[in-house]
Amino acid sequence: MQISGKTAISGLTTLLKTVNSVPQLLYLLAAALLVWVNWGLEALKWQRLMHPIERMSWLESLRSVLCGVAVSMLTPNRTGEYGGRILTLQTSGSLEAIAMALVGSYAQLLANISLGLSGFAAFCFVFAPVAAFTWLLPVMGIMVVLGVLGWLYGRVNRLPVSLAQISWLQKWQHLTRPLANANKSALWAVLCWSFLRYPVYVLQFYLLLKGFGIQLSLTNGWILISSIFFVQTFMPTVAIAELGIKGNLALYFIGFATSLQASILAAVFGLWLLNLLLPALAGLFFIVVSGNMRSLFRQSSKYTPLIPQS
Repeated sequence: MQISGKTAISGLTTLLKTVNSVPQLLYLLAAALLVWVNWGLEALKWQRLMHPIERMSWLESLRSVLCGVAVSMLTPNRTGEYGGRILTLQTSGSLEAIAMALVGSYAQLLANISLGLSGFAAFCFVFAPVAAFTWLLPVMGIMVVLGVLGWLYGRVNRLPVSLAQISWLQKWQHLTRPLANANKSALWAVLCWSFLRYPVYVLQFYLLLKGFGIQLSLTNGWILISSIFFVQTFMPTVAIAELGIKGNLALYFIGFATSLQASILAAVFGLWLLNLLLPALAGLFFIVVSGNMRSLFRQSSKYTPLIPQS
């Protein structure tokens, strides 16, 4: 079943009329409050990563993160987020900041795949029982890859030295220089905050589903919602189009627990509204009031592609 943003909005309008009990309202309110926790953790990550380049307060870090969300809305796989974040920097190390942003994304990817894999494996076992060999080997393969990626993540601060030893990569070394100052405690703190963000996001979706009348146990909620996020991780998309993609995935996976499709779509739209659209609008506001709107278009040509140092 294919859905569109118009379908989801229509479903949300219909469902809002049925939200008339105190428990449902509390579920929706709790989901809305978790937006601060979600992006607050991301702001902590960015603040810690930027420490070698620029000292910033948590609020300044949050503003930078929201500017990144605003720019990312129209770029494939949110690649524009890096350019949006550096708009608010006060130092000249903007290009170097992109390397730190990539480390943050790397940590979040490790968390998303690791925790999402746990839900997807449980889904294959509980909701769609198939012969073990059809999913066990791929799951084990992903676990091995995750182990290697985790090992590399713990050594990302050695990248500048490694690039210096390879002649044809030395021209890119200046972009990774700040990574040498990212000690292991900082890297593991960022990874821990990334792992904390994931259950917050899952819980948001779960609360929205409950708020729109879907009866779902917390265990099954984790399995089904994690499966949605796991599959979505491997699908290239534009942030503004995530609504339709996630909607179709949610209809499939949550459909194993309920037939209330309108409620599922309403929850998907609510999650997209809370975690993407509203933060993006806040970020756009910060870009406009700071006078960086023109810089936004200049930065797009300056940072894509990156210019190697001659």
